[in-house]
Amino acid sequence: MAKGPSDAQIDLNKATAEELEAIEGIDGERARLIIEHRSERGTFRSWEDVLSVPGIDSVLLGKLQKGSSLGAGAAATGGAEPASGAAPHAAGEGEIGDMAALEQIIGLILLDMAAAEAYRVAIGACKTPEIKRQLEAFRGDHERHARELSDALGASLPEQRDERGQCIRRYTELSAREDRTALVAMRGNEELTNDAYASALASVLPDDVRRMVAANWQDERRHIRWINEEIRTRGWELPEVPSTLAEAA
Repeated sequence: MAKGPSDAQIDLNKATAEELEAIEGIDGERARLIIEHRSERGTFRSWEDVLSVPGIDSVLLGKLQKGSSLGAGAAATGGAEPASGAAPHAAGEGEIGDMAALEQIIGLILLDMAAAEAYRVAIGACKTPEIKRQLEAFRGDHERHARELSDALGASLPEQRDERGQCIRRYTELSAREDRTALVAMRGNEELTNDAYASALASVLPDDVRRMVAANWQDERRHIRWINEEIRTRGWELPEVPSTLAEAA
């Protein structure tokens, strides 16, 4: 018999690997990654947290929401979980009707604009031509993301940066002095944008906007993979990110 909505669901914060593999789409490797992430970072407090597990995308998140819950983890934040069985996106296309989702898209626009400005500062600090060229390409991606999302909302780009954007720029200006520190600063930049896009994909979005956000997120993931690999292959250590940038997130 199929599991009904009133039946007990698997608690992602307590489930064993065997229990996780009973959920559609979760194989042994993904079960291992969920448990590993849970052990290293603590309880999943929201579905956005689950999206940070490697290999979990918005489609698989929908299956997890149908076949599992966050148990007491979600209650600890004082926020409600998505309704049981609800997919993380809306069917069809059209305007964004959910205010929380609308605010997230506006937040993405502002964050992409801030990221582009931060890249401009970092590029000016770099000396190595190939690094400068790659960061220029990433800056172009962020500018395109902001334009496309603004067009989707039928709005023009904001003229001024918000407080978070100003903080990101100040941090970059203070920390990006040469190639190594510029890449480290952009790594923090991309961590913010990757987390923001993952969070937006857990919101209720029209299909056309969801496709745009998902495509942009793939760009963000590509950016941070390249930066991490460049830092690793060059043997550059990563200093701790200052609390001012962490608080800006």
